[in-house]
Amino acid sequence: MKSTKHMGHRALPAVRLTSVALAIATLAAQAAAQEAPAQQGAPAAQDPNVVVVTGFRASLNSALNTKKNSDGIVDVIKAEDIAKFPDANLAESLQRVPGVALARGDGGEGKQITVRGLNAGFTRVRINGIEGVAATGASDINGSTNRGRGFDFSVFASELFNSLEVRKTSEASVEEGSLGATVDLRTGRPFDFKGRTVSIGVQQNYNDLSRKTQPRVTALYSDRWETGYGRFGALVSGAWSKKRAQEEGYEAVELLSASADGGFCSPLGVSPQSPANDPVRGVTATSCGFGTSRLASAAAYNDVMGRTDDYGGTVASPAAGSGAYHPRIPRYRRSMTDYERTGITGALQWRPSANTDVNLDLMYGKFENRRYDNYISAISFGRTLAAANGKPQTSIVDAHFDQNGSWDYGRFNDVDIRTEGLLDVYKTTFKQHVLSGGHRFSDHLKVNFLHGVSDSELDEPLRATVQFDAPNVDGFEFDFRENRNVPRLNFGIDVSDPDSFTFGPQETNGTLHGQFVGRYLNTRNRLKTTELNGAWEVNDNLTLKAGFSARKNTWSNYEVGSGGSGLPLPAGTTLADVTQQVSGFGRGLGGGGVPSSWAAVDLDKFRAVWDIECHCAAVPGSEYNFINQANRGVEEKINALFAMVDFNYDWGGIGWRGNVGVRGADTKATSMALINVNGQLQPNVGVKKYRDWLPALNVTAMLPSDVFLRFSAGKTLSRPEYMDLAPSVTLSSQSQTVSIGNPELDPIRARTYDLQAEWYYAKNAMVSLGVFRKEIGSFIQGVSERAVYSSLGLPNELLLGGGCSITGGTPACATLPDTTVVVNRKVNTAGGPLNGAEFNLQTPFTFLPGVWQNFGLLANYTYVKSKIRYITRVDNPRTAANEELSQTANFTGLSPRAHNLTLYYEDAKFSARVSKAHRSAYLYAVLGDVQGHDFTTVDASTNYDASISYQLTPNLRISLEGQNLTDEPLRYGRDTQRNDTLLYVHSGRTAVLGLSYKF
Repeated sequence: MKSTKHMGHRALPAVRLTSVALAIATLAAQAAAQEAPAQQGAPAAQDPNVVVVTGFRASLNSALNTKKNSDGIVDVIKAEDIAKFPDANLAESLQRVPGVALARGDGGEGKQITVRGLNAGFTRVRINGIEGVAATGASDINGSTNRGRGFDFSVFASELFNSLEVRKTSEASVEEGSLGATVDLRTGRPFDFKGRTVSIGVQQNYNDLSRKTQPRVTALYSDRWETGYGRFGALVSGAWSKKRAQEEGYEAVELLSASADGGFCSPLGVSPQSPANDPVRGVTATSCGFGTSRLASAAAYNDVMGRTDDYGGTVASPAAGSGAYHPRIPRYRRSMTDYERTGITGALQWRPSANTDVNLDLMYGKFENRRYDNYISAISFGRTLAAANGKPQTSIVDAHFDQNGSWDYGRFNDVDIRTEGLLDVYKTTFKQHVLSGGHRFSDHLKVNFLHGVSDSELDEPLRATVQFDAPNVDGFEFDFRENRNVPRLNFGIDVSDPDSFTFGPQETNGTLHGQFVGRYLNTRNRLKTTELNGAWEVNDNLTLKAGFSARKNTWSNYEVGSGGSGLPLPAGTTLADVTQQVSGFGRGLGGGGVPSSWAAVDLDKFRAVWDIECHCAAVPGSEYNFINQANRGVEEKINALFAMVDFNYDWGGIGWRGNVGVRGADTKATSMALINVNGQLQPNVGVKKYRDWLPALNVTAMLPSDVFLRFSAGKTLSRPEYMDLAPSVTLSSQSQTVSIGNPELDPIRARTYDLQAEWYYAKNAMVSLGVFRKEIGSFIQGVSERAVYSSLGLPNELLLGGGCSITGGTPACATLPDTTVVVNRKVNTAGGPLNGAEFNLQTPFTFLPGVWQNFGLLANYTYVKSKIRYITRVDNPRTAANEELSQTANFTGLSPRAHNLTLYYEDAKFSARVSKAHRSAYLYAVLGDVQGHDFTTVDASTNYDASISYQLTPNLRISLEGQNLTDEPLRYGRDTQRNDTLLYVHSGRTAVLGLSYKF
């Protein structure tokens, strides 16, 4: 068996994981060869030994036929029944496709996908033939708000679709813009069904962390008629659900060096003294502030400050500072998101004759969220002296380090403790209409047309945060020694007692007693596509195709904030009147020392006292800061044409089919941002034009014994993210960072090559092995540099909106014109190669005797490796001897290894399956050494799901599903040698009980 021998080659190092699957495939092939004569007898309905293919197995068979008949490398998933995908979420269905890995969002639900190591921004998603973009909100650290090209699958219920295709190779007739894959989603149409079809489904979801039971309802109606004007059909489907997604865990927010933000309070006699004397803030030779005495012992301080980032896996850099690394804001978080998801599709079809068809597809989706976040944290480590008397007034009492140099235990005095509450209300709406059709003018000529618009809007009318502080607390501790993921945080006070905290105006010496922050955000994508193409069948072997398309993509983002320091509470009002208790916290986090409850902000009660969302003069600080808004937009006009040839020949005893062609695309991107110039908003505009010619070749050799050998080659591109193109300038005074947009970015361009062998060794069975290479000639990377703010040429007025507080008309800023800040911007870099291999197996066990023939297996494995040269530091000003440092690493978001397994059973009434999805650890961000770290990484994850169903009557089916059965956590690590925990959260297990009725 040459193919089996080839599969064991070193190019696929973990094929041994699926050695059992290969053995089964070989046995199946032998059994199929023996059974072949017997299968040619009586019809299946009269043969008791023949398995009737229905449900999940039928969907697999249909998908396999589509894959087999394609010219390029395509993977397909079909709905197993009317309005029923095999998973609750489309992204979770997609992770079963070889080369696809899942990125999970808040609450652990599938959100976006990576294909062959390339993240969601490199994957285009088309719905009913035209591109769609869906933006959603999210927690700040776990993905943040999605405002880019990446598609968010959480917006749509899976029941609205009946097929999806993942096209991994390019084709001249397929719109450019994808470096990873083009994913095609299609909703149902009336001619997909035989006559009138009605389906209704009801489910109840239960999550063991939120302990909430909530509903999910689906329905579909389809019918068609024969009239004097041809055949008509109409379909409408809908899906509605409510769910509470809950997360609990620990966050560091950032990892900072001990010397960052002014360093810690130096003990008595240590030189240089930190902070320097300041009579306004009470800083002297014996005190770091009013009521904050300097320690007599310098041992712990010297141990911390004497360490550098040499052991941290990065290059020692004076710009990065020195000292050990600590969490910027060590905190526990409970996040509860109540969402309501509504989706409706409609379709009309008309076939006046056998030569003409017209289709109208309509789609509407609404994804409404109310997210409640509560934090209990130590805030001092992320504050400068100028901002709020923070870290420079905090003393180090004790410290311990592990063998990797990670600061795993610390005890401190004069730490500001904070309880924080956030309410985020956001809604995503998606609307689409697509009119398409075609007419065959003769046996040789057919013309097709398509015109459609997809419109997506993320609206966030309310994002309110309120913080209560307890300044200068002694005895705060963080301790990672027993649990590196979730530390024990000893806050030094009774955090469950509201009287432990304060809320009121900032003191004249700079001490804060709480803050509040607000935001309004609106992001909109409108994509308009018009296409016309034709096909001329020259003969049975050749078909010429050509077409033209015009696209207009419009993206806009408006964001404005508000906020201020604490306000005086009315007489007779205490914090007990505006708080509530977070209770039952910490289940499943492991270890001890995690508080089960704390006094948390009750935003409804607080707003009854101070309506911080009135945005009016009556509540100081609630007014929107319009001068510091973020108003930006990008308009892309893309005109493209293509010409290609489809061929189908027999040569040398082998059947050859495929296509070859070229696509040309003209792109004009006009970007705009309003920026503050001397206190006045002025538009900043950039224009970028480029033209690309993109050849593509797909060849399939149909060898004997149902072996298919496919080869594809082409040039592709992926356009820059809208956010990166906008010529904007934003400042965060608290983190002392400045972000600058770049409208001159070029797209990412690459040459791609694929070679794949597929063996359809038995009916409805296939095993394949493929290799691929992407030669990425350009890349877009974020670069950080340290520079004095005044050297950037930006107006000082921007500082007023970057986190300053204003007392008596005087701004108190953490960032001043002479402050050294971290400047972030995107640039084009050299890129590098990406290589990989994929293995895929689909085998029903029909070769086994008795009940065993109802089993089946799906298995796939992907290995990917890339070498991208990242710029890790740019010095400013640059010198001839020291311009930049770089290093080579994998793509961000690329898991080098991923595999999926599904074992299923299905007979006429009962169906069951269990699935495993694994992706190895991957890079989340390349940081360089500007802040003393090399990478942010995401730990490996393995998710298990299971489902069973039973056909109670010919029309009624009951089902039970289990999702995330092992409660797999999500963990981010910072720096590859220290591996400090940046984020650790879990979201619980989910059970789904359902009934569906079809007639």
